[in-house]
Amino acid sequence: MSFESESFAAAPGGDRDAGSLPVSSVEDAAPKPRAHGASVANVLNDLAPSDADAPAGQRDTLYADAVRYWRENVESHENEPYPATEFDAEWLPETAGEWVLLVKSSGWKAGTGYGDDYSQYYEQHIMLRERVETDDGVELRKPPLALHVEVMPQYRDLVFKSGDPLECPYGEGTRVVCWTTWAESGSEVERRMYDAIRAVYGDDVLDVARDRNPDSRRVQKAEAHYRFDRDKKGAVVETVEQSKDLVAWGGNSEIDAHQKRVQEGWLEARVESDRWDLLGFADVNFATEVKIYEIPNWHKRPASDPHAHPKIEASFAGADGKLPHVSEWDDAMDHLRTVVATHAHWAGVERADLVSDDFFDGAGAAEWTYHRPTGRREHLRQRYQEVATEVYREALKDSTVAVYDILRVIATETGATYDMLEDRTGLARSTIRYHVARLAREGVVKRLGNPVLVVFVSRDLLERSREILDRARPGRTADDMREDAEDRREDREARDTPSETDEDSDAATDDEAAPQRDEFVYLGDVPETIRDAAVAVYDGRLGDEDVRIRERRLREAPG
Repeated sequence: MSFESESFAAAPGGDRDAGSLPVSSVEDAAPKPRAHGASVANVLNDLAPSDADAPAGQRDTLYADAVRYWRENVESHENEPYPATEFDAEWLPETAGEWVLLVKSSGWKAGTGYGDDYSQYYEQHIMLRERVETDDGVELRKPPLALHVEVMPQYRDLVFKSGDPLECPYGEGTRVVCWTTWAESGSEVERRMYDAIRAVYGDDVLDVARDRNPDSRRVQKAEAHYRFDRDKKGAVVETVEQSKDLVAWGGNSEIDAHQKRVQEGWLEARVESDRWDLLGFADVNFATEVKIYEIPNWHKRPASDPHAHPKIEASFAGADGKLPHVSEWDDAMDHLRTVVATHAHWAGVERADLVSDDFFDGAGAAEWTYHRPTGRREHLRQRYQEVATEVYREALKDSTVAVYDILRVIATETGATYDMLEDRTGLARSTIRYHVARLAREGVVKRLGNPVLVVFVSRDLLERSREILDRARPGRTADDMREDAEDRREDREARDTPSETDEDSDAATDDEAAPQRDEFVYLGDVPETIRDAAVAVYDGRLGDEDVRIRERRLREAPG
């Protein structure tokens, strides 16, 4: 899939490198990841100074023209979406049907007036559809090449329903946003947007060269992806999960991570972070999301169907400050493509593993040169050595073998549910949940799906843990675990079953009666020490239902 050159370069990062893992990069080559979804926003300063005080309906802006078009042609929401015009453009793919632009309106976030006199404004929408003849008649379909244009007012006299004024950071006039797919540049997104606007409202409704605010041309969405063979999905998911772990480990940064267990044990993973520079990627001024996903019921499709195979996608996920400018499009896409190609390389995805579809050439994709971060193997070795040490520490705790037993079940079964852990260890579920949560905080295990499946954070750690657990307590056999599990269950059942007493006997007195096993007493009256009680909770002989804590709240003294 790639070649490596002999020239290495330090990874960028500026001052942020202080908390980074040691990284470098190598020039590499790979099939070029395909651009997918995209969105660009522009503001047209088309509100003439003489119109600033005029009623909104009498202003001469693109937004005002769009509203007038709706009133004269659509007239009612019952007629939406309204087929405005047939459409043709050289960037549209050939189709057996016809291209049509639809329009509709929807309530917008701002308007005029206050309280009961508040009047909401409506944004205008233009949507691309394909008109197709079917056995049941004419059908308007949403095509793979999507196009959705939003037209909104930018007037400083508008307010939110709360009464707060509408901010117009790029001046007054009209704000337009285009959402589309399979565009290779920000200017291509803008071109499609203005082609659709002119087709619906007329060629004379705008003068882009005159009115567009140059600084307002901002990227709202950008994506790049590979579609790859489904047999490689497990390795790709594992690689993305490792990156999530390394970014959090190297920078102690907050990461938005989601995983779920799906059909046949496949995993879908999504990670969002603004610290990918920790792994040697470019230090961009926006957050990046990486995800692996598939369409529903993918497993019911034959392998010959491209949609039976997953995608790995990197996308722009917002910025704290200004969004990237259209002029930065190429740099942003290079970053996203680098993230995709690098993770594919790390996961062992070869050119032959890429799957072609209507918009991606798969194994036949053009060669593309990029700088791939290196040092990942050493980062993972250091990270898993650190976590493996924690596994060993947990397995050798003097106070209890409960954690060892939990880890042993997870390692033996390559993942375990709470039901399985409860059955194999005999521990109370509350005790199991406590230890699993603590092990997850330590980065040893993670919890997937619903019902929860508890697994080690990586396959590497799973294999290491099996060796560690064998060495930690070599004399502890499966029979020992079964016997202890049964003892724990019997002990809990005995505590839950009321003991026979002589309270109905005339011979028994209060002084002679022994306290019941389920009776709660003050800590000072318990013959065991607080450490003994803590150990009993820790190894599962006492659960949440056996311990009461009195919370005392002290009132502040007056004055």
